Amino acid sequence: MEVNQIRNSELKENIVNTAIRILVENNLVTEDDFPGLNVNIGYLFTKENGQLESLFKLVFTAKTFFFVLQEGKLMIINIDDQMFEKTVEDMKGFHPCILSDELPETEAQKNRRIKNNDYIKGLSVAYPEKLMSRWDDDHVGLKDKIEICRRAITAFFVIQIACDIGQGNYDESIEFFLPILEEMRLKEYLNSKESRIVDGTYDMQDAIDLDWAYEAFWSLCWCLGLVDDIRNAVEVCDCDAAIGFVRGCKTIEEFAEKCTLRSKSEILDMLDLYYRYNWAVNESRVRPETSIGNLNPSIVIERRRGLEWVVSEVSDWYDLDMPA
Repeated sequence: MEVNQIRNSELKENIVNTAIRILVENNLVTEDDFPGLNVNIGYLFTKENGQLESLFKLVFTAKTFFFVLQEGKLMIINIDDQMFEKTVEDMKGFHPCILSDELPETEAQKNRRIKNNDYIKGLSVAYPEKLMSRWDDDHVGLKDKIEICRRAITAFFVIQIACDIGQGNYDESIEFFLPILEEMRLKEYLNSKESRIVDGTYDMQDAIDLDWAYEAFWSLCWCLGLVDDIRNAVEVCDCDAAIGFVRGCKTIEEFAEKCTLRSKSEILDMLDLYYRYNWAVNESRVRPETSIGNLNPSIVIERRRGLEWVVSEVSDWYDLDMPA
């Protein structure tokens, strides 16, 4: 049976990102064109043989590109707006699934979407009612508890160094924290930005990014049961409490003894909420009239980064693809 995928956020993001890469690689657009980007998906559905079929257009400030996805191939095509609309209408006759407004979501995804939309209603934050949850419980895994603990502790120590850079105390800070990283055998787990902080090849943007990484660390602490709730994306994390979580721990195992990893379902619920926060933040950049309430965009992005990392197979959380 053919299935309408027009509400499948992950599929749309994947094909749009692929289309953008094609345009960039062929020098048809540059990053300067991105702020004016508007996406119009004419149709997107899965055929009975499992293959995707789609027609969509990417509208930049002064450029429009039409794409078709057929037989596993994504191609730029030479049509105009009138032909685009006519093709979409014609396809509805051949493929009635395009007329279906039902989301191709599991019951868990549906419940997660409805619950988080209901919560967001009270925050004066914009949201699309039909924004499907990107995560299917049956096809997502969690990193294990020790790996999450190791990432949290590693990030915590390097964050302290990054914070000291802003105070002009890098030399003293690295002298204090480097032996700790070495003693706890954490240097091999540094990510790209953390490595530059530790070896002294950082730039100020690295230091700023690591300062904000406190929020990614905070979301890991929530996953590990150390923080009760992180739905409030308005106020920054409690740094004193964070220090208390780590204080006195000489090994990863000692830190892990303090932690109880939350369930996959609970973590996916929170990640989906931050995905919706992130959607509003991104939408407000394109359409300033979009309300984000009192959300702090940096908090939203960094906490989502931590949550995404926990359910991903990526080791460096700065390599995560976080579309919204």
